[in-house]
Amino acid sequence: MTDFIRIPSNPVPKGSEVFNVDTADDAKIRAALFPAENARGTVTLLNGRCEFIEKYFEVIEDLRKRGFSVATMDWRGQGLSSRLLPVSEKGHINDFDTFKSDLRIFFEDIVKPRFQGPHILMTHSMGGLPALNLLADGYSEFQRAILCAPMTRFFASARMRIYARTMAGVMCNIGASRLSVAGVKEYSLKFEGNILTSDPVRHERFRELQAAAPNACILAPTYGWLNAATKAIDDIHDAERLARIDTPVLIISAENDFLVDSKDHVELANANAAIDCITVKGALHEILMERDEIRDQYWTAFDEFVAPVFETSE
Repeated sequence: MTDFIRIPSNPVPKGSEVFNVDTADDAKIRAALFPAENARGTVTLLNGRCEFIEKYFEVIEDLRKRGFSVATMDWRGQGLSSRLLPVSEKGHINDFDTFKSDLRIFFEDIVKPRFQGPHILMTHSMGGLPALNLLADGYSEFQRAILCAPMTRFFASARMRIYARTMAGVMCNIGASRLSVAGVKEYSLKFEGNILTSDPVRHERFRELQAAAPNACILAPTYGWLNAATKAIDDIHDAERLARIDTPVLIISAENDFLVDSKDHVELANANAAIDCITVKGALHEILMERDEIRDQYWTAFDEFVAPVFETSE
């Protein structure tokens, strides 16, 4: 049985439960449930690359105060879920369809039997890519999807995207898919110069969690991960796939995002009437870990977007 990573500055939400989910291919996905008293619905919360459940305790409490039970998990290959390589610090995946499959199984087998709807999907960064690809399969079990700074395209620079794509393809073709991508900086380890958040307290809290559980951390992705991510990004930009998304989606972009291309969020919204996009002024990539005045913009948008679900159901 697993337990939460505990530090004084990050109290475990009351009434929560953490456990492992066994998959058909013998992997273990670490999951957690956070019931709300008299819940009016459920949020399935998906984190980004390098993250794990405990980083989102504050966010989970924000959601429970809004009347939502919350279900979340550590993605395969990170956090305290099964790793895919003997060197556990490497972030690796062969195919993002594995993430998509794990998400669907988690929702169908764990979330739906335990928590009532309406069901809202909420993601950050990397978590938004398998989520969008699941919706593009025609999956319609979620009444709304809110994607925070989703990883729908790397970098604002086309030159950097071409270089990343080329290097990933070459390295995988020569059998080096398990090597770590060179030159990737992990900004969660030091506040000065980081491009994730301008809030020193929230940045430090995650650093303390990492120090408390080094086995939950990963560093640079592998070329295999990068190649798989590139293919999943191409998939979501296929016009026929994109057209199959009919679940209302709100993309919440960071104005100052140096990790994903916020311009692409606008392009996706323009290409599908089911997708809307807003930009949070002043935000770096991790909007939910930003200063209160920035986070407030996110929560205002969240509240307005989900409100029609409950007006309809009443």
